Amino acid sequence: MGTDNHQGVNGAMITYFELGKNKQLNQIVVAGTHDAGITMGGAGVRTQTLNILEQALAGVRFFDIRIAAAVTSQTNADGRAIAELRAFHADDKVVMHVNRKVVLKGSNEKVGIVQSKLAGGAFGLALTEMLQQARNFVHSTQGATEFLMLKFDKCTNWQLIADACVSVLGIALYKAGGNINTATLEDLAGKVVVLFSGKGLQELGMPIRGILGFKNLSSAGNAYADNYEGLQYYGKGGTSPFNPSGKKAQNIDKQAKLVEGAAALSNPAVVGMLYWTTTGLLESIEKRNDRMWDAPNVAKMKALWAQGLSDFVQGGVAPRPLTPIMRGVQRRKFFPNIVMLDFADDIKCQTIRDLNDLTGQHLIDVG
Repeated sequence: MGTDNHQGVNGAMITYFELGKNKQLNQIVVAGTHDAGITMGGAGVRTQTLNILEQALAGVRFFDIRIAAAVTSQTNADGRAIAELRAFHADDKVVMHVNRKVVLKGSNEKVGIVQSKLAGGAFGLALTEMLQQARNFVHSTQGATEFLMLKFDKCTNWQLIADACVSVLGIALYKAGGNINTATLEDLAGKVVVLFSGKGLQELGMPIRGILGFKNLSSAGNAYADNYEGLQYYGKGGTSPFNPSGKKAQNIDKQAKLVEGAAALSNPAVVGMLYWTTTGLLESIEKRNDRMWDAPNVAKMKALWAQGLSDFVQGGVAPRPLTPIMRGVQRRKFFPNIVMLDFADDIKCQTIRDLNDLTGQHLIDVG
């Protein structure tokens, strides 16, 4: 497996295990990708240029994936349509769902699916391909001590997705269960964590070992629970896909409000999520994203990241008044832990990786 094009700015692949094997997920900061499987489509749809393996090598550890069934132009020997589970990016308003009996690509199995027909947006990478690449990364020499998290949301055909995760990931699938927020890097090493939305878990009906849940605590009615089986995070991305003007300002304003809201949380085990993205359907996401990652806006991202942690500590997490330096050190423990990206690359991931290494004084300076 070559890594020449996926090395950090210091010449080595970006890794996290050296932060300390006993570090919990809620105590580190990692890069995540929004619409991780959308490497194709028009300028207003495509969100990534690297596939899942390449993103992992670049330093991504958390992947936002949406899966739907696309019927191909092929048929099997019996003349039955062949379908494939693929990533997709489209607004709900332009998706039509149809129930069909088809054959899944790569097998002769006839199954019932919910086919998604897109009047806009695009399909992306195949689910099987993404799972194979995730498995290959954690089974590689480079990724043996690392971990990947696959968050499945806004999907259809949940049972088929679960079946694919179990069969393709095999021993790479994280099956220990429990609260992922407090899992250590040693616990997660060499594993792929699969997370389903509440809707997905409900559609499965029965628990499947290795299929955990995720819960967004910024949604009304959701509260942190120590015994939750999966990931509990606070954060939300997205701006109106049909309002292309001022997307950068829209997102910064939304993230700032979410950071302010996070101050009301009282549990340091919550994983925070910050979206540094400007996705929309009516103009080039990549060009807009480039502006999000110029020097002035990277400084804004760091300031927002630091301010969120500062507000969280000042909101009552700290057991006693903190000095400025102590507060800076405390910031690293809490919010946010995952920074979501469009068009992930080594430089962006290194910027996020470096947040783990900031001293207390540096955090005060950027806050």
